[in-house]
Amino acid sequence: MKVYIAKKAGFCMGVRRAVDLTINLVNREGGNISTYGPLIHNPQVLAVLEDKGVGVLREVPAASSAPGTVIIRAHGVPPAEKEALQDAGLQVKDATCPRVLKVQAIISRHRKLGMTTVIIGDRNHAEVEGLMGYAGPDCRVVSNEADAEALSLEGEYIIVSQTTQDELSFNQLCRIIQDHHPGGRVFSTICDSTHKRQHEVRKLCQTVDALVVVGGRASANTKRLAEIATGMGKEVFLIETESEIDPDMLNSFKRVGVTAGASTPTWMINRVVRTLEAIPCHGDNPLRALSFRVMRWLMASNLYVAAGGGIMTGACCLLQGIQPTWQLMVIAFGYLFAMHNLNRITDQRAKIFNDPILMNFYINNRNIFFLSSVTALIAALAIGWLEGSGPFILLLIMSIFGTLYSVKFIPPSISGLLKVKMLKEIPGSKTIFVALAWAMVLTILPAMSQGGITPLTVSTFIFILLLVLVRNAVFDLFDLQGDRIVGKETMPVLLGFHKTMVLLKIIMAILFVMPLILTPMGLMIRPYGYLLLPGLVYLFLFLVFYEKGYYTPGVRLEFALETAFIIIGFSIWLGTLLPDILI
Repeated sequence: MKVYIAKKAGFCMGVRRAVDLTINLVNREGGNISTYGPLIHNPQVLAVLEDKGVGVLREVPAASSAPGTVIIRAHGVPPAEKEALQDAGLQVKDATCPRVLKVQAIISRHRKLGMTTVIIGDRNHAEVEGLMGYAGPDCRVVSNEADAEALSLEGEYIIVSQTTQDELSFNQLCRIIQDHHPGGRVFSTICDSTHKRQHEVRKLCQTVDALVVVGGRASANTKRLAEIATGMGKEVFLIETESEIDPDMLNSFKRVGVTAGASTPTWMINRVVRTLEAIPCHGDNPLRALSFRVMRWLMASNLYVAAGGGIMTGACCLLQGIQPTWQLMVIAFGYLFAMHNLNRITDQRAKIFNDPILMNFYINNRNIFFLSSVTALIAALAIGWLEGSGPFILLLIMSIFGTLYSVKFIPPSISGLLKVKMLKEIPGSKTIFVALAWAMVLTILPAMSQGGITPLTVSTFIFILLLVLVRNAVFDLFDLQGDRIVGKETMPVLLGFHKTMVLLKIIMAILFVMPLILTPMGLMIRPYGYLLLPGLVYLFLFLVFYEKGYYTPGVRLEFALETAFIIIGFSIWLGTLLPDILI
């Protein structure tokens, strides 16, 4: 099934800010933390927060029973209630969406001028209730045409909107109000994110056969997205989780769109997309369906990433002026296959959010992957022994640390001082350690087996380290929200999406420059250094397209990223076929 995802689906800026503030506060401080009312309108996110010990206050507690921190939800609250929370002795953290704060400021400013406030929105919505607190008693709420027709106004007034209101409905209700009561001042306070989502849904409906809308059933903006698509004559499936997807109802559609409300987390959208893309549709090309199943199996089993590592080992030998051997390639394949699988088996927390299909795949095949990984690692160590004591000892040390990455082995006396119980709890460790392991097994180990480390080895090591660092950081970007929720401090969690992308582009610029400078200097063997460039162009374009949202998250996206190593490896291998005069 072909899946199209709206670029603006998922958390809006205000919701992301509220969730990140709460998650960061819990991960950093813990303790007695609550939200005043549900933080956002998404039951899955609320369940995650509850599991992390975040309570929900339904009313202002008595002062004697109110120690701790309370977070104002993204929708905002009336000013009197915020003051009451502070008076009760609570430390108040305000996570009100900045767009909502802007509407509150508009209302407050015009209330001081004696003007009536008309709010177009859902009367019982949390945001509207908060705005009414700023408008005071001289406030009107209009939810539909009947309310607009029956509206009674005297004197000057302003019209504002609930930030998630449908734009077409808002404009229509404004016209009715102004026709009956001329002279009112209109503030279009619909959030730009809401406007873009609604525009995208209308555009998406022109391409797809059906639309899946993901979000909480209590979310007003989610329901509006579904209403817009229904109004355009599309079959709409409004769901909260991937478990509600019925393959029998969707397999008749070849092109399915996916959008989501502003309070729907990215990990939930990804779960829905992965479930949809696995549904075979009637009349689909059998070869295409088979290729997708093979692709998914290669990625889930880590065979593709290990194969990329094996091919790259031979390429790294050529870059160093070392004769590639099948033994070195098998060592890299076996080590990478074992480490990636063993660590995935022992660390499933984030996968619960990011990829439950993969998690279930590993749970169901746990024994097979454990035995095959141990076998591959033993085979790699055995071949390493034949390559010499140096390569064997290096591979043994790497295997021990790789196996212990997700295991609590640091003694309490040291862990209490360092604030970490295992290697993976070191901030940014996943991104860096994996890159180091790849660079060691692809460059240092072959050099040690064939004469020793040279300046060519050092330059190739640095290049591979940076290259794999980019690969790891991009995979961490895919899992950003899930990692943040479970408390993993990966590079994107520490830096954020945009700063991480800037850093990756800087690293890519360094990677482009290295072959152009090092090859003429003799620090990369000619022409193999220059043959790195096609793969680097591919990887850079991948980053650009991913940042712009041109890729749909899922197996195909991850496969495309891993293919960069296949392209780089084969490009260098093809250099062996060039005439000697070019070499």
